[in-house]
This record gives sequence, structure tokens and C-alpha cells, in this order.
Amino acid sequence: MIFVDTNVIYNIIFETRFTDRALRFLETCQEPVTSATVIHELIYVSIRDLCEERYGTKNNSSYRKIIATKGYAPFQKDIDGLFQFVENSSISLIPVNNDLEDWKEILLKYKLLPYDALIASTCMSNGITKIATFDRDFNRVDFLKIVDMT
Repeated sequence: MIFVDTNVIYNIIFETRFTDRALRFLETCQEPVTSATVIHELIYVSIRDLCEERYGTKNNSSYRKIIATKGYAPFQKDIDGLFQFVENSSISLIPVNNDLEDWKEILLKYKLLPYDALIASTCMSNGITKIATFDRDFNRVDFLKIVDMT
């Protein structure tokens, strides 16, 4: 199993300089898995970026204001597309590690951002040792190996 990070899926859905690499990886990966944490982060980042593109939001406050006033209706097709992509892909969902002590230990030991610590903790609890990501912060996690996607 190889854990697929948020940025890999994002780069498949949205055209970026990493899109070709991410697509090639997913086409050849035998057992790609991810978690609800990644889907949550994917939706947040995607809608935040689309909100900036469509409404000119520049920070979290203006992003939250758009969502509070307009709701998700302007992004319904985008959200449906994100869910549809995950459902139609070969990526399986694995359970998130809800052990707060594991998460906290990984957060502090490897100096990761909270979502990344939860992802690493989830990999550890599911016996996953490989991660597909463009995020080099995972290089600090000694029990995970970043998959080469060049």
C-alpha cells in the first residue's frame, strides 16, 4: 500500500506543473490508499483556491466570509467533481488514527503541521511505510519513505 497525500490528488484534479507526474504515479500504483483527512484537506484547499480565483479572496477571513454569505452553492459542481474523482479512482480509504497520543508524538517529534502529523500517524497505525507526496516535510519521518514520482 502507498498512501496518497492531498497534493498528489490536487495536482491531478487541477492542472499544475506536477499534474503529469501525479497522473503517471496513479496510473501505475498498485494499491493507492488515502484517508478522510486527505479528502477534507483537498476540499478545503480546492474551494479556497477557487474562491480566490472567482471572488478575489486573499486570506482566510475573506474566504470564510464568502462561504458564510454564499454557502457552497457556487462550488457545488466542483465539490461533486472532487468526490466523484475519489469514488471513481483506484484509491481506497483507510481509517484515520484517532489515537491523540500517537498524533501528538508524531507532531512534536517530526515537527510536522497538524494535518501532516495526522497523515503520518494514520500511516503508522495502518502499517504503511510509503507515501506519495510532493511535500518534503515527510522526509523527516523515519518510518515513511517518499515514493519517487519523477
